[in-house]
Amino acid sequence: MTEQERVEAWHTLDVHEVSRMLGASLDHGLSDEEAAARLLQYGENTIREEERAHPITLFLNQFRDFMIYVLIAAAAISGFLLGEILDALVILFIVIANAILGFIQEYRAERALESLRQLSAPTALVIRGGREKEIPSREIVPGDLLLIETGDFVPADARVAHPHNLRADQSSLTGESEADNKNAATFDDPELPLGDRANMVYSGTHIVHGRGDGVVVATGKVTELGKIAELLGEAEPEKTPLQNELGKTGVRIALLCIAIAGIIFIFGLLRNLEWSEMLLFSVSLAVAAIPEGLPAIVTIALALGMRRMADRNAVLRRLTAVETLGSADVICTDKTGTLTRNEMEVEELRLPESPPIEGARDEVLGPESRDLAWPLLATASLCNDAKARGDGFLGEGTEVALLRMAVDLSFPLDEALADLPRVEEVPFESERKMMSTINAASEIGNAKFFPFSDASFLVLAKGAPEAVLDRCDRILTRDGVRELSRAEHSYYSGEAEEMAKRALRTLAFACRPLQHIPAPGEIESVEGNLIYLGLVGMMDPPRPEVMPALDACRKASIEVVMVTGDHAATAQAIAERLGILTPGKEIITGEELSRMSDEELASRVQSIAVYARLSPADKVKIVKAWKEIGKVVAMTGDGVNDAPGLKNADIGVAMGIAGTDVSKQAADMVLADDNFATIVNAVEEGRIIFDNLKKFVYFLLSCNMSEVATMFIAMLASSMTPLSAVQVLWMNLVTDGFPAMALGIDTPAPDVMSRPPREASEGILSWRRQLHIIWQGLTLSLGALASFFIARYWLFDVSGGGVELGKVRTIVFTTLVLSQLLHSFNSRSEHLSVTRLSFFDNKALLAALGASLTLQLGVILVPPLMRLFGTEYLNLSAWLLIIAASIVPAILIDRIKVLLNRG
Repeated sequence: MTEQERVEAWHTLDVHEVSRMLGASLDHGLSDEEAAARLLQYGENTIREEERAHPITLFLNQFRDFMIYVLIAAAAISGFLLGEILDALVILFIVIANAILGFIQEYRAERALESLRQLSAPTALVIRGGREKEIPSREIVPGDLLLIETGDFVPADARVAHPHNLRADQSSLTGESEADNKNAATFDDPELPLGDRANMVYSGTHIVHGRGDGVVVATGKVTELGKIAELLGEAEPEKTPLQNELGKTGVRIALLCIAIAGIIFIFGLLRNLEWSEMLLFSVSLAVAAIPEGLPAIVTIALALGMRRMADRNAVLRRLTAVETLGSADVICTDKTGTLTRNEMEVEELRLPESPPIEGARDEVLGPESRDLAWPLLATASLCNDAKARGDGFLGEGTEVALLRMAVDLSFPLDEALADLPRVEEVPFESERKMMSTINAASEIGNAKFFPFSDASFLVLAKGAPEAVLDRCDRILTRDGVRELSRAEHSYYSGEAEEMAKRALRTLAFACRPLQHIPAPGEIESVEGNLIYLGLVGMMDPPRPEVMPALDACRKASIEVVMVTGDHAATAQAIAERLGILTPGKEIITGEELSRMSDEELASRVQSIAVYARLSPADKVKIVKAWKEIGKVVAMTGDGVNDAPGLKNADIGVAMGIAGTDVSKQAADMVLADDNFATIVNAVEEGRIIFDNLKKFVYFLLSCNMSEVATMFIAMLASSMTPLSAVQVLWMNLVTDGFPAMALGIDTPAPDVMSRPPREASEGILSWRRQLHIIWQGLTLSLGALASFFIARYWLFDVSGGGVELGKVRTIVFTTLVLSQLLHSFNSRSEHLSVTRLSFFDNKALLAALGASLTLQLGVILVPPLMRLFGTEYLNLSAWLLIIAASIVPAILIDRIKVLLNRG
């Protein structure tokens, strides 16, 4: 085990101790020779690379399905043993088409690790042998002295040595929207969360302000980013409930058809029938039993659902994720950028001796408040490093929020910048907790923005309330500048504490007139005898559309849990504001979570509404706890830290605008508008799609049941096959396929978003539903069998075979087609009669009925197709028989269905 793997708590060690342990120099760095040796020892600074399956392997994997094996065997028997080339080619076409569809989906699916690698900086600046040197980031080794400055992506984990106003945006790792100040201090707690380790910078984050250096302590897979890559690699891809159900159904159907075909084959041999004829019939029966079109129709229905969801800004990366969304019990959602806007906004402005001003709106700032507000707004705007860029601002989030506040309150920002230019500054330092600028004053600027008439310069300061107030001895009120009393100091400190308890990031502002700029070494002396101007409270606010979306989740009995890396106080404030944290619900931190066993978490998980200060592994643990108690879990997120949880969840939902490539590639669904409300739309669409999946699965399987029963009973009664294999394939793929696809886009039920999610254990094919499929299939077969026996024994003489036999088969073939088409209307509802449903609200079904009828007429009336399918022209008596035998079963099914549901 290497040094970097042994030491986890680098933040607890003094930087000189870190340097000593790693054999590094804080002045000269490593020598080139030592760096080369360490590169061999530790390996390149790259994250986990997983060998990707070859495209040919991916394609061949599509054939690993029991139903596919049966179909391939049926094709082989038809083609090689029986010489039925057409039947064999049709079966193989179905198998290959399904394989191509599956291959295309999987080939594009797994790219999360590649995106993680792209997050690493391509080059880095280090000190080697006492000289600055730019090297490829993959060549960084533990012990390197790393140089970082504003705009840099951090290429490795490092212990900060010499920071200068250094701030890092770590939101992609921690979930915190606010940049973190960095220092060289030492911390005692080895379990300190990542976001609180102010003396560390981490791979994959970036520097938003200042500069500094640090000793590299971890590279490659040992970095925090590398650990996430390891977690992603460990996540096992799980099949969705639909995939599991269809897989089980396919095996059951295939085994059943093999058993029936075997029984019939043996039965025929015992009756001294030709083995080749019996083998052909057995293959035909197998083909009739297997719903060859089901996988393709499921794929098409899900693809159409994906397109509808894309129109509603929900882009799905995996087809089967559509159905999983509809059964989601829990949404574990990140706070930053998901529930909130991921940008700071001023929530409250407090001026001395004035009531709080909530928000930043011009209409709430009256003329009497402007004399007090203008000095504060000028200070907030000028003691600020953010810059205007086009229609917005560029800079650190807190400073951008201050500029937005000034603009929203109609403060003349451009005039202030022109009249009061900056000439000197005292940069922010974590020890002082404040920043000050010295601005050249002018008679116009003083009169317009400050109550000072004779000042040559102005000192403008902002910072932590306790730091700024301790440097103030005066206060600006409506009556002018006067002395700040001790009681007033306590009062305004209390105001700041009260705002902080509401999770507002609170800054205090102060100023003073100045006649001369001190010497460079004494510049900090200007931060004394300041005039207190007021407080500003900021927060990353909830998105406006989130509250209605959460209400919709509650109505749909979907639990929403906040899972964030942010501070507990901030998470609690947002969760209470949104109604996520309610009486009886708990909030816990990552530190508390780490002390809980998996069993304890599973027992308490339903009572915990908010998790704060989490690591990526913690999020995976939470997802697994929900899944352990049988819940279907969706997780939303946008950062690198969310990727393992997204991949382990039943359905991962990433943000399309603010989200990292890593989160998008690990997710099943990406929100194009980063709108939490879109998740609710997607859940609704998922429920609709699953309802419709059930409709066409029941329809197809009952149709297949009717074909099997017709062939089986007719064979037992007459030793004659009423349908050929190619006719069965035609029904399964074409005349059944179009109505099935139309059922896949049927109109939703009125209660689709007011009922609880279905149980994860509730499959499409419960025993009750299997019984429904059987009795409906048998009822459909009654019409076909009636037409078969009437045609065989009363209308035609089939003893000589040939044309007469072809006419009987044509009658049975067409009767089954028409009765199945009529049955599609019965399949629109498990409970309601056809007469209770609108006939025209599913126009696709009407179009499918017309298309299927047209195609069927072509098969029995167009000579080339007649030869291909073995059909013959029919007389009026035959057509009357077909119509009667088709309509009666549909009416019977409708009436029986209604009676059963009454009972």
